Amino acid sequence: MVMMMLLLLVGVAVAKTGVVDAETNRRLTRFALVVPQSAVILSSAINLQLEMTPGKVLAVLAAAVAMYVLLVALGLLAPRMYRFPPKDRGLFSFLAIFGNVAYMGFPLVQALFGSDAVFYAALLNIPFNCLTYTLGVRLVSGGTEKGTLDWRQLVNPPLVSSVLAIAIIFLPIDWPGPVAQAVEKLGDMILPLSMVIIGASLGTQKLKDVLGDWRVYAYAPVRLIIAPVLLWLVLRPFIQDGLLLNVIVLVGATPSAAMAAMLSIEYGGDERLASRAIFVSTVLSVLTIPAICWLLL
Repeated sequence: MVMMMLLLLVGVAVAKTGVVDAETNRRLTRFALVVPQSAVILSSAINLQLEMTPGKVLAVLAAAVAMYVLLVALGLLAPRMYRFPPKDRGLFSFLAIFGNVAYMGFPLVQALFGSDAVFYAALLNIPFNCLTYTLGVRLVSGGTEKGTLDWRQLVNPPLVSSVLAIAIIFLPIDWPGPVAQAVEKLGDMILPLSMVIIGASLGTQKLKDVLGDWRVYAYAPVRLIIAPVLLWLVLRPFIQDGLLLNVIVLVGATPSAAMAAMLSIEYGGDERLASRAIFVSTVLSVLTIPAICWLLL
């Protein structure tokens, strides 16, 4: 986590010095979502050492559905318990449900558990990729006309890569070494690139604006602590695969998804509140993720 924080500070530095501007960072974000994130998912399938059967894949997908049922229930309940204004509850629900799986979840899973675990994370992320452009859009938009869904957005690179990864493990193909290595090297970019992107995004914000909203501090434990503990307590009796349970808990401990800000911009939500919450949860996760790993994994 210290290493990831240092990479994040590099992103802050290149934004503050003008090496990377907002438009460049948006283009880097698009590149990261399409190429390195897709590559790390595909590489996990190409180099998979686990024995996977259709039944086991279905079991992981069932665990993914159960995971997001719990997170949705938590996300819808928590803002009401905090007594936030109705106009802000949808965004706070989104912040609790969706973690930063693309930029922090995959790199952390790969670093701690290896490429086999990334395949689990990719399967677990299928409901995420479906829900963000359905339920997620409705939450951040507050049900306004701008929240009208574009179903074409459901077909996004991470979802397509996850489906292809499932197909790859059942195809009797002996992948040439250079092909497998090229895909693996592209996937290795996700950790440094994602941290620099997050840092560059944070570097464009004024600290006095970010640090002045008490709500984001009070609400951060819902995503960073309550969510992973809830997943561990409820799913542990039903999941015998220790690696799968560890991946679920680690993904559940990631800070709020950067998609909250991007969807708020696109669908008329509160972009400033979303950005503040993402910043605070990302910084606090440097402390909470190691704590969750030490306690539960």
